[in-house]
Amino acid sequence: MKLLKFNTMDELANNNTPLPDISYLKEMVGDDKETIKEIILLFIERAPLRTKALRESANAGDHDKLKAVSYSLITDLTTVGILSVVNDLKRINTSSRDMENLKEIVDRIITVINEGVQGLKKLI
Repeated sequence: MKLLKFNTMDELANNNTPLPDISYLKEMVGDDKETIKEIILLFIERAPLRTKALRESANAGDHDKLKAVSYSLITDLTTVGILSVVNDLKRINTSSRDMENLKEIVDRIITVINEGVQGLKKLI
């Protein structure tokens, strides 16, 4: 599978799929398209497990697990440029016990991650 050019924002915007900003990833690995592809594929593979763990720990009120999962997601999402929910994950990481709308925020985070995965798939 070949990587598409990275200047496909207009195409993706027309599909209403958010385009992850992979500029940080490109800054980390340079113009190594194979490494970029591998990192993106690894994220896509892990995303369902991470979102499942996030939802289950929120539903169970397991704040220690929430902290661990949110911390790893912050790193992963920053790397692949799905940034719009990073601040929510930081809040979960530090104060999930005090969040009255935790489950709604988790649902929104999962939706954004799933949409971001669709955008990433279009980049590879």
